[in-house]
Amino acid sequence: MLAKRILTGIIGGAFTIFVVYEGNWLFFLMMALLAVVAWYEYGNMVRKLQVVTADTGGAIWLLAMLSAYWFGSTKLMFLLGLVLLCWLMLRTVFFHDKVKPVDSAYALYGLLYIGSGFLALLALRSGSAVSFMSDHFSTAMVEPARFFVFLLIFSTWASDTAAFAVGKMMGKVKLCPSISPGKTREGAIGGFVGTLIVAVVFSLIFQFSILHALALGIIIGIMAPLGDLAESILKRVSGVKDSGNIIPGHGGVLDRFDSLLFAAPAMYVYLMLVI
Repeated sequence: MLAKRILTGIIGGAFTIFVVYEGNWLFFLMMALLAVVAWYEYGNMVRKLQVVTADTGGAIWLLAMLSAYWFGSTKLMFLLGLVLLCWLMLRTVFFHDKVKPVDSAYALYGLLYIGSGFLALLALRSGSAVSFMSDHFSTAMVEPARFFVFLLIFSTWASDTAAFAVGKMMGKVKLCPSISPGKTREGAIGGFVGTLIVAVVFSLIFQFSILHALALGIIIGIMAPLGDLAESILKRVSGVKDSGNIIPGHGGVLDRFDSLLFAAPAMYVYLMLVI
């Protein structure tokens, strides 16, 4: 099991780096695919709570929203937002014998959770938030959009890895035993420090502002474990160990991207408002 997990991690990590570096249509298609798979995983989990999430309708909405952003149609994105709200409310009217308000609430929660995360990743890689930042980098080997997505991914990986390692070695005090019994406060601190170290290393290598790198490291160091805990709550209330089994040794897409789905929107907001 451990060997499978390590092998899958190496292959998946290498493929992720390649997709992020190439960007363009390859990155868009990967985000669209992951978003749809994550949505179906979410549906499978909450279905154990007798929730009717409308899997097909949600998948179509996610693809439409990501495509609208990709093609630069702000009006269509706004329209899709209104359509989502109307659809979620009206389905409780037209299908009142099957669909309850709580079903639409779960659907909205899942679409916002998954949609905002992958939309933020797409926005970061497209460069819309950092198109004006070319002068901040003196290293020609990486453009700002690549830099920030790589910073996000490697910092999140560092958070998960350092938290696991420190927790195994010296973890004693449980962090949230009712949500995730295996996590400890010592591990959380280790993950936070690991995130800051990666952020500083990135700033030194690519000659980016250490101050901004530290700020982003703090944001990721806080949001990544919160994303992990949020998915842990979903799995606990649904009574499942993993969100899926599509990734050998690692579970599902949500299991692997839970931290990124929280950290990516937070990074995007920081870049838009501060830098």
